[in-house]
Amino acid sequence: MKDNNQLLYGLHPIREALVAGKVLDKLFVLKDMKTDQAKELISLAKEAGVSIIKSPKEKLDRLCKNNHQGFVAFTSPIEFGNLDVLVQQIFEKSEAPFFIMLDKVNDVRNFGSIARSALCAGAHAIIIPHKGASSISEDAIKTSAGALHYLPVCKVSSLGDAIKTLFFSGVATVACHEKSEKSIHETDFVRPINILLGNEGEGIEPHLVRMARETALIPMHGEVSSLNVAVASGICLFEVSRQRAAAGLD
Repeated sequence: MKDNNQLLYGLHPIREALVAGKVLDKLFVLKDMKTDQAKELISLAKEAGVSIIKSPKEKLDRLCKNNHQGFVAFTSPIEFGNLDVLVQQIFEKSEAPFFIMLDKVNDVRNFGSIARSALCAGAHAIIIPHKGASSISEDAIKTSAGALHYLPVCKVSSLGDAIKTLFFSGVATVACHEKSEKSIHETDFVRPINILLGNEGEGIEPHLVRMARETALIPMHGEVSSLNVAVASGICLFEVSRQRAAAGLD
């Protein structure tokens, strides 16, 4: 649930917000909206890195009870980071990049908890996709205990492309996967690293697991074979922190 003060509706108010540099989280557009003004607004939103979701009128009506003209947007309480720039800045400081990438983690409270753990473990940023990710709402910030005000969040159009970009920048991606033959304790997290996790329902998309090239599992005992994604993230994050501290990098 988003706070009312984050809601924008109507073509012109949303356009003016974008032109003024207001950070938007998501833009919902009526399906089959093909006017020139609509195309211009969508183009502006794409340039600003806003997630664009084409939706039926019923969805828009649920989001906004007023005359939305086919456009509803939610502002973001944080500014999003640029992954390419961030990677360069980290290397320039002679640090080993440490990212966590989330595939389809759309629960606000899970996302906030992950952000809190990531900041405490020393991660440089969280990477999320434009589509299918949790909204960065006040609830997320509250659950993160304010961590989202300090930890960069990078939105990317494609997690696969981001994995490729990181690979060519010297950052390895390790997918946290229950079918891996290697545990997180046997994985080298001292090197530049990106940890990939998916939601507990669907897991990580298979093609992303293949692109990651490496997998690692969290050793577990008992009859339950999976963990909440926020818990799994915390375990992985602090394993990275432990290894780096042991190597004198903390």
